[in-house]
Amino acid sequence: MLEGLSLYEAYLVGTKRNPEATAIYYEGKRISFSELDKLICYYAAILKNNLGIKKGDVVLVAQPNIPTSIILLYAINKIGAVSCLMHPLSPFSQMKEVMDKVDAKYAFLFEQRIADDPESYKDISDKIFVSRVEDYLPFFKKLGYHLFLNNKTRRKLKKHGDFKGFTYLKHLKPVSETANTETGWADEMAIILLSGSTTGEPKTICLSNTNFNFLAEQAPHHLCVDNLWEHKNEGMLSVLPSFHGFGLLWTIHAPLCIGFASVQIPKFSPKAVTKALHHFPLLAMAGVPNMYQRLVDYKPFSKCKNLKYCHVAWCGGDSLPPNLTEKFEDILHKNGSLDGRLFEGYGLTEAVTATILNTHELNCPGSIGHPGPDIEVKIVDDNHNEVPIGEVGELAQRCKATMLGYYHDEKATKEAIDEDGWLYTGDLCYMNEDGFVFFKQRKKRVVKVNGVAVFPSEVEKYIESIPGVKEASCVSVPFSKTGHALKAFVVANAHNEDELRKVIMESCQKNLIRYSVPVEIEFRKSLPHTMIGKVDFKVLQQEENEKRGIKE
Repeated sequence: MLEGLSLYEAYLVGTKRNPEATAIYYEGKRISFSELDKLICYYAAILKNNLGIKKGDVVLVAQPNIPTSIILLYAINKIGAVSCLMHPLSPFSQMKEVMDKVDAKYAFLFEQRIADDPESYKDISDKIFVSRVEDYLPFFKKLGYHLFLNNKTRRKLKKHGDFKGFTYLKHLKPVSETANTETGWADEMAIILLSGSTTGEPKTICLSNTNFNFLAEQAPHHLCVDNLWEHKNEGMLSVLPSFHGFGLLWTIHAPLCIGFASVQIPKFSPKAVTKALHHFPLLAMAGVPNMYQRLVDYKPFSKCKNLKYCHVAWCGGDSLPPNLTEKFEDILHKNGSLDGRLFEGYGLTEAVTATILNTHELNCPGSIGHPGPDIEVKIVDDNHNEVPIGEVGELAQRCKATMLGYYHDEKATKEAIDEDGWLYTGDLCYMNEDGFVFFKQRKKRVVKVNGVAVFPSEVEKYIESIPGVKEASCVSVPFSKTGHALKAFVVANAHNEDELRKVIMESCQKNLIRYSVPVEIEFRKSLPHTMIGKVDFKVLQQEENEKRGIKE
């Protein structure tokens, strides 16, 4: 049904199915499918006719989960342009680097990010439009936020430059009130996402409309709900970031394509989720282990009667402890959910998101799930030869969700995808006789912090750029707030260690995304090295695990 369509055209399938049903629920504000489509079409006309954005142009979008992000996604797609999605709180240096790399024509950024460092953004203010949390809040919430919570931020922006708000576009007189929908470009690049790649090094991943729609069409299969269309007034919790494939596909695009609501939570907290639940029934959720742990520990959530509507919840980004699954499902059942379950899944950005899932119809304890329809999976050795059932090897998969490639990096693309279309994930797994996949460990060097991919090599490189640091290496350590975090081992170059520790922490907090900031710093006189002279982070990780009593 969605084959051959753009993202916007696929979204229209859900709109035509339930035009007056709620498409977005946001802090008490309900936007119907028909209302949302009017907004999308209006801004598409502004983008094309007033700003001159044309087919193939790249637009940087760095937004939290607010209606603006959804409107922009489909408005940009409607006119055939490409959305490059980034974390809204990424530091200026990373924003600018990505903008230059993809030659972004404009950037739609989040007000609080710019307010933290307005001087840096001043020189490119003519290319920036600024969104605000309150842009689509209900009237009284918007008024309160504007008057009491955001005045300081607003004054700071006005002092440092001419930053135009997203709503500024709303008041423009369109050169033309229409922008025709681009058609026939389903297999062309539509979305650019940033990820760690199958090798652990940061990469820019190019994805097509088909990549997303192939998985969105599988949503009814994974939901396992009879008479799905009768649930049109229910929704999917959208708390995972929209700049990540898991959040963008499973909690925004897929539900909208089948006529469900996307329940937007701009910043996760158990209180915010519970509040949304009281006002809007959720059929499904998707999150990371730390999110579910915090929900389980929050008493008002555990007593929320509207959990009776929750049919399924999925977890990705990290392994799910069995006891957490039991606690979460127990809460669902005590509040009236007859069959609510929490399942694990697996995916990677090179194939948008989860392609292997446990569902009500296909599930196996301890596994990361079963491949979805029309998704081929095999386990291979280092020479890419398939290994016997039950033997550990690298997971490879082939399907229509596989990326177009890494942005302007043909060499890395060929290393990840072979001539037959097999994508080599860099993750070690094994498969049983029933086709269920069991995850063992990551072959690539990526640490998931609260479900967000963090790249130790990037953090090491940055720390080593700080005066006084001779060498640095980072490893993964358990951390109560986010599940995992980074610990940095540092060799100082004739500096006071206490002073240098303070400099490193302050510098990292200012210039790195918060998930990448080390929670611990240990100074050493030297670090272990491999035979070819590289710092042997595996030795450091093993030492740290042994010290903490962690069994690999």
